[in-house]
Amino acid sequence: MSERPSDLVRAMVLRELEEGVRHDALWLQALSEEKLDQSKARNRYITLRCQAMQSDVKGLLVKQIRQAIADDAQIKNKGLADFLSQRDVSKPKR
Repeated sequence: MSERPSDLVRAMVLRELEEGVRHDALWLQALSEEKLDQSKARNRYITLRCQAMQSDVKGLLVKQIRQAIADDAQIKNKGLADFLSQRDVSKPKR
């Protein structure tokens, strides 16, 4: 079951295309799947890149959520002051 990429992911892929960024492995896959037809390959490349980026974004979000849960558990177990000192958080300079 394939999921539709988010608006953010589609916008990021568009930016890459506008900047001339191309991931060669995905481009080669797209060309191969579309029998070297450049026009069809470009459309396939966009689909493949959106899928790859959507997966990357999900992975990063999961990682951040897991870290936030771990941080929250540390705060509850040790107290906020100990947690912040452990993370080496300094006061902003004036």
